Amino acid sequence: MSTNDGVPSRRRPHALVVPLPSRGHLLPLLDFAHRLSTRHGVALTVAVTASDLPLLSAFLASTPLAAALPIHLPDASLHENSHHALLAVHLSGIRAPLLSWARSRPDDAPTVVVSDFFLGWVQLLADDLRVPRVAFYGVGAFTVAALEHFWNGSLPLEQTSPVVLGPLPGSPSFPYEHVPSVVRSYVAGDPDWELVREGFLLNSRAWGAVVNSFDEIEGEFLEYLNRFFGHGRVWAVGPVADSGCRVEERSSEAEQLFSWLDTCPSRSVVYVCFGSMYKPPPAQAAALGAALEASGARFVWAVGADAAVVPEGLEERTAARGRVVRGWAPQMEILRHAAVGAFLTHCGWNSTLEGVAAGVPLLAWPMKADQFIDARLVVDLHGAGVRAADGAGAVPDPGALARVFADTADAGKLADVRAKTSELAAAAAAAVEEGGSSWIAMEKMANELETAYLESVDR
Repeated sequence: MSTNDGVPSRRRPHALVVPLPSRGHLLPLLDFAHRLSTRHGVALTVAVTASDLPLLSAFLASTPLAAALPIHLPDASLHENSHHALLAVHLSGIRAPLLSWARSRPDDAPTVVVSDFFLGWVQLLADDLRVPRVAFYGVGAFTVAALEHFWNGSLPLEQTSPVVLGPLPGSPSFPYEHVPSVVRSYVAGDPDWELVREGFLLNSRAWGAVVNSFDEIEGEFLEYLNRFFGHGRVWAVGPVADSGCRVEERSSEAEQLFSWLDTCPSRSVVYVCFGSMYKPPPAQAAALGAALEASGARFVWAVGADAAVVPEGLEERTAARGRVVRGWAPQMEILRHAAVGAFLTHCGWNSTLEGVAAGVPLLAWPMKADQFIDARLVVDLHGAGVRAADGAGAVPDPGALARVFADTADAGKLADVRAKTSELAAAAAAAVEEGGSSWIAMEKMANELETAYLESVDR
């Protein structure tokens, strides 16, 4: 692009953002994209399905240089019921329409492509457009390192012996059942699963990698990734959830919840939430309800849209000290309330980071995916939580779980854990402030993107 005198003119860098259409993947990527745009002047086009378009409303309102590009998924049932990895393969069908869209606007074509790490095929789109691709990892660096080790190794894994990740810091070992479920689900020779593996392997060809984490919690794993990828462009920019693009008005139900929390003593409430995708089976829900009731602890139990998981009569019997939240729970705001003293969580990375940033000890109950790795990081390596239960099929003893809940209200029982949690929370806050490790990483990434963009203009 040139002016009349032949001197190259500068246009604004333009990122095509391709998220995985799943709330837990989409929102962190939007948080990162918001910062990239508002702090560094990058224009954004976000490819989004019609069903996820409402999730962009707050993002678009707070990000002036952003626009949505609606995309069509021909088989909605796949979105509802399939493994995220198979959804990623299905989404590869939008590669040609995205390429056509980009080539139809030569004066405003994308200068970089940013995509969820599950969408490794986007690397091929970036190759077609001859622009750099940034892979966004909405999981921790420990998980990224483990996945790279698995996908680049021999699969399927041996199921009868522990899985040792020898090259990783500390050579961690896991039972086979604790390996990320996307790896355990892999079926050798199956065409779709071979495309899944190929997609993950394509991530190593990305120009750069952005991780929603921070140096102080995962420094050694971030250093490992820099060595593994070999390009030196691995940036930890998290936690990204405070970007300011998720502002929503409180519902009347939320107002009532926070009014009740305001009446509770400091650190006296256990917050229970297993994410928006998990529905505990009846026996598990019954054990959890019995434990909450027997513990005597104050609690908030976020059950999502399916209230049927709540044991009959629990709400009436615990009305003076407990609340059940149906539908969407304002989790970050709940965790940061002074009354909340512990977080029973499945240890999904978003929830893990939100708990850490809020300074709330985690009561870890990992279920699947990367959750066992996240629990290992926070509980075992940092001492910022305790084990509550283990596995999606677990039905814990209500009495034992009740004691875990009761201990959270005892100032002496979790003193060491609270101290570790407070240290991590302070580090997380400092990381994203000006001069912090994540702030600096974001600046470096934006500067390198700008350099790559200017070099492409000069060519």
